[in-house]
Amino acid sequence: MSRGIKLFTIAGIRISLDYTWFIVFTLFAWSLAFGYFPFRYPGFAKATYVSMGLVSSFLLFACVLIHEMSHSITANRLGLDIHEITLFIFGGMAELTREPDDPSVELKIALAGPAASAALALFFWLISMMVSFTDFPVVHAVISYLAMINAMLLVFNMIPGFPLDGGRVLRAIWWLKTGDMPRATMVASRIGRGFAMLLIISGVLQIATGNFTGGLWSVFIGFFLQSAAESGYQDMLMKRALKGVRVKDIMSAGVVTIDEKVTVAEAVDKYFLTRHHASFPITASGQVIGILSLRHVRELGKDRWPTTQVKDLMTRLTPETTLSPEESALGAIGRLAAGTVGRCPVLDPAGRLVGIVSKSDIIKVLELKSELRK
Repeated sequence: MSRGIKLFTIAGIRISLDYTWFIVFTLFAWSLAFGYFPFRYPGFAKATYVSMGLVSSFLLFACVLIHEMSHSITANRLGLDIHEITLFIFGGMAELTREPDDPSVELKIALAGPAASAALALFFWLISMMVSFTDFPVVHAVISYLAMINAMLLVFNMIPGFPLDGGRVLRAIWWLKTGDMPRATMVASRIGRGFAMLLIISGVLQIATGNFTGGLWSVFIGFFLQSAAESGYQDMLMKRALKGVRVKDIMSAGVVTIDEKVTVAEAVDKYFLTRHHASFPITASGQVIGILSLRHVRELGKDRWPTTQVKDLMTRLTPETTLSPEESALGAIGRLAAGTVGRCPVLDPAGRLVGIVSKSDIIKVLELKSELRK
């Protein structure tokens, strides 16, 4: 699933850009152009500082991409299946379909990103040393900044709190020593949340003492890490609960469908108001061709309900909006999260409708497994 804008594909991994990237990129470029560079390197024109801020921010984005690609390529070489990375200005999120089964694999994946950041920091430091002997002070300033920021990213990422790389290293070591991966994840997540709270408190104190920009960044990153630590732990529990579960194990059979020629008014009276589902598959000559959701109906004026057929309002099916009975339940979560109708038809190899999966079906499985494990 993708939460942002698809950019390109590298080594079989699709790179997407989270929508928040534009906000953070603007703030980052602004803080460099009107804060860091004028303070460290006075004497340049305002337009030069703006250019330095923009170029540095884009190059930082490239460094983050290299960092995340190092994680993902290592993971794929070790047998995990990563198809997509969603990037932020200071990090990224790989779409893992499952957690590593071996702590040594987890350790190798966790260390791959920091190793890339260390190599980048050394590379830019060496370039900055060479440029320092030339008459290109602007280039030297940008390159020096990139050397410093990659070193800072290395140190920051190695803090032993989940979901930072250091937290994943801690989890791998704890898991290796105890054999208890959920417990290791919980410990690393708690440390991650504790570190996030320290960042938030530090940011508030900085703002109170006049360092508004630095304090704002600390608060922003702290809230982001706190959310990521909690969601990372919950995500691990979900993947553990759904490990080995197939779509056929959780789908609802005996699906109620609506013929394509039925009007929206009839669909509302005979299906939505009586069957109490938020969406229904639409069929033509016995084959499923689309999904009609309550959202579609609400967006259409009531005066047009009696004259509009459901086929003119539905969302047509694509390979991305259908499921196979043998597909993993985790894959179904991705499809449901990426869609807008909340239910995915399940089709057999011949294209026949054999069931349907909704978000509530998956939630019920998670709740049941959680209760049985207590």
